[in-house]
Amino acid sequence: MLKTFRVVGTLALFYSAAAFAAVIVEEDFEGAGFPPNGWERTQTRGIWTREHVGEPYNWCAYFYSYGLAGGSGVLRTTGRQTPADDYRVSFVYSYRKSASGVTTAYVRVQRQVGTSWQLVAAQLLPISGSFRPFSLGFVAGSEGTYRLLFEAEAEVAAAVYFRVDNVLWQTAPSSGVAPASLGGVKALYY
Repeated sequence: MLKTFRVVGTLALFYSAAAFAAVIVEEDFEGAGFPPNGWERTQTRGIWTREHVGEPYNWCAYFYSYGLAGGSGVLRTTGRQTPADDYRVSFVYSYRKSASGVTTAYVRVQRQVGTSWQLVAAQLLPISGSFRPFSLGFVAGSEGTYRLLFEAEAEVAAAVYFRVDNVLWQTAPSSGVAPASLGGVKALYY
């Protein structure tokens, strides 16, 4: 008696899309120099510096304004030549303010158009006294020079404290279909 084995279902193997992601920027601010190579800062009545916060983040980028004098600061990458694609920027941050006054903290992506910079994506960051993860997706509609910015502002009656760490800007992973959702392998013996 001969038994045969036939596959009547579908089995698919997927590799992690993240393994194939192109990394544009990866920065954990652990190096001694600040700002790190490939980064620039501007600051008005405030300081962008590097701060030791202990485990698990160790060192981070840190902006604070002078007391209640208000202030603003931007930490940004230099322009990066970037192909048209979908991208994701992920990082951890903490952001708090003094009891009074208005403050804001943003993450932004800009594209160079001629000699000026055009906004591609921006997100206001919610206040968070402890580090929390954040992710911003955007589409680079055409090849060009793009940059990533972290910005904090405080009006004159307020002070702002903004920390950023573990920055990763990469091509966005495509959304794959989990193999379990495709059905299993069925074997029939006859």
